[in-house]
Amino acid sequence: MDTSQECSVFPALSKIKCDGEAGEETMLLDTPSIARVDGAPGGRHYRVEGYDELFPSVTTVLDVINKPALVPWARNMALESVETALKKRSGTQEAITPEWISQVISEARRRPEQVRDQAADFGTQAHVAIDQIVQGLEPQIPPEMELVVNNFTEWRRDANLDLHLTETMVFSDKYRYAGAMDAIAYRDGSLVALDWKTSNGLYPEYALQVAAYANALAEMTGEPVTEAWTVRFGKAIPEFEARQVIDLEKSFIAFRAALYLWRAIKGELLHPPA
Repeated sequence: MDTSQECSVFPALSKIKCDGEAGEETMLLDTPSIARVDGAPGGRHYRVEGYDELFPSVTTVLDVINKPALVPWARNMALESVETALKKRSGTQEAITPEWISQVISEARRRPEQVRDQAADFGTQAHVAIDQIVQGLEPQIPPEMELVVNNFTEWRRDANLDLHLTETMVFSDKYRYAGAMDAIAYRDGSLVALDWKTSNGLYPEYALQVAAYANALAEMTGEPVTEAWTVRFGKAIPEFEARQVIDLEKSFIAFRAALYLWRAIKGELLHPPA
């Protein structure tokens, strides 16, 4: 792209008219190359250009927070798997053998992870569809995704936000973490951080997540982020739930506490063995 055309450059955010379309603007975030690294010890990390160390992802850091609701959820998923298998076997002439029992138990153990991965795949597809819509494209929306997209459209109509970038990588040089931010917007000239969810609810740690993104964005741009929102789009019924972070500073302090705890548990605060 030739950026020598009519361009106005801000500290790190740029509005550039460089695509040959009269009056069309694209906002770019000037960042180094940030590559996702899966399979690294301790969870997902990012490799940031110019740094030797890997930066943990925001969501990896927040996994250190105990989520007690996940325990009964996983138990229920496993029990439902066993119940389904028993119902299929009942009333048949097939024997309940030790081998069959072992297979049922093995499948039950895998079931919570399978459900989680399916939900993650759905969320990824929803993010991609929303990203393309914000870019002005007209993607083909599969039937199972139509409700989420409609809920996004309803939220966007009333949000009074000027959406610019979606799926943007951000990182903190000061605190050494990185993450994929769902969207950047402006309201009355001030930056707003946004995070989309397709989960069944909004949970307290989401405030820490979007606050971490907001802090990294402010650090990269030199511009204050005045608002941060987590927005959930319903998958089964026409609904959306938008909740603003009440106190960005306190939420980021809580994220930093999780970051320090994560590093302590990973052994980063101890000298290596002699």
